[in-house]
Amino acid sequence: MVPAYSLATIDEGAAPVPAIRIGDRLWRLADEAPALLAPEPARGLMNLFADWGRAAAALDVLAARLGDDAAAAARALDAQAVRYLTPLRWPAKVMCTGTNYYDHLRAVGRTSFSKQDNCPAFFMKPPTTALVGPGPVRHPAGSTQFDWEIELAVIIGRTARAVPVERALEHVAGYAVALDLSARDLQKNPRHFAKMDLCLGKAFDDACPLGPLVVPARFVGDPQRLRMRLWVDDAIEQDSGTEHMIWSVAEQIADLTRLITLEPGDVLLTGTPAGTGIESGRYLSRGQRIDAEIEHLGRLSVHVV
Repeated sequence: MVPAYSLATIDEGAAPVPAIRIGDRLWRLADEAPALLAPEPARGLMNLFADWGRAAAALDVLAARLGDDAAAAARALDAQAVRYLTPLRWPAKVMCTGTNYYDHLRAVGRTSFSKQDNCPAFFMKPPTTALVGPGPVRHPAGSTQFDWEIELAVIIGRTARAVPVERALEHVAGYAVALDLSARDLQKNPRHFAKMDLCLGKAFDDACPLGPLVVPARFVGDPQRLRMRLWVDDAIEQDSGTEHMIWSVAEQIADLTRLITLEPGDVLLTGTPAGTGIESGRYLSRGQRIDAEIEHLGRLSVHVV
């Protein structure tokens, strides 16, 4: 039997180290299965998503061996004692879906909404500057309305172009916890001619914490049945579930790929539920901590500097 496993990238000083995690133990992939990191070991986990079908089969074999091998236990790292980085370095695209939860719409005052008369609103974050792992995130300069948003992140495992809804989840390799950090006063800037700037408001440096784990889809189950919770300094702010999405994960992939090809390793953030700062008027300050947790996917913790 294959034990449930997840994938991570850790910091050991010299270079990012891709790893496989089973329970509280973690192994370096370069030591246990170097062929998985071909053809470009420096790309880390991105090598796996380039051919996810092959990689997943090899990971199953590896996980079964590690789980049964007493000698492997001696080589394992303590998964609680390592420093995690963002797991994917670097996907070609980080796509995001805005305003995609019914409870969030109600909380911001949109009491009447028709899915039939609307479509998903997509935007992007730059992977190499927005993606970070657990740890510090920089407060966006000039903003006084720095907001939190917990999101389910989807990792693409097969090239997806014009994918029908009923086949969309076949293109998903795994899932992760993400934060769509937002500077609301830059996003809804009254000085902007359109009164809206999703670039400065959502694509600034450190705007997309991700991880620390990528969990293969087979261990997650139905992506529309996952509890989501977020705390700011130990006070719970968001407590909802993915069943409240307006457009499901499959619907988002289908709609997006009508015009934009999703490539292996691309990341899709799928929206946030109720409980964000824009609803209460309370925002983040330097020194505060955010903990975000999604069922089966673990916990992502960052602090504002």
